[in-house]
Amino acid sequence: MYTTVIDAGASLVAQYGVFALLVVFALEGALVGKVIPTRTLFVAAVLAIGTTTAGMLSVAAAAVAGATAGQVVLFALVRHTDVASDRFAGEATDESSRVARWFDRWGLSAVALSNTLPVARGTLTVPAAMTDENAVRFSASSMVGSSIYACGLLAVGGGIELLLTIA
Repeated sequence: MYTTVIDAGASLVAQYGVFALLVVFALEGALVGKVIPTRTLFVAAVLAIGTTTAGMLSVAAAAVAGATAGQVVLFALVRHTDVASDRFAGEATDESSRVARWFDRWGLSAVALSNTLPVARGTLTVPAAMTDENAVRFSASSMVGSSIYACGLLAVGGGIELLLTIA
């Protein structure tokens, strides 16, 4: 009897953990949660759920879906409001103009590349939204970069679990 209760509790914890990961990555994608240690939470979720194929896929899917959703929401907010254009009109700093030039030169491939880099994730969302770039193409590019990032974090989590089993 207790085994069923323990299994149900573990299942709920695993499900809540993946949902929490989705929310945290959505906040990071929207640039609201950049201070949240998403990499640590991702690896911890892999270790908690285990390196089974289903566990790793659920963690990766939650992270990719969350990050993409957060970036698409930010993209839509910038695109459909004048907040960014009003706030940054005439205030172009060297950093913001460098990011805009990078996007102008490389386009959506820059979005995918920036999403593979831990610190730069999501930095091109606002410049992309301020152009006439297609939202569907932007979200696909965001998803590609986030998928590569998640695969790298899966490798880290799997490596840590392997080291823990050897030790």
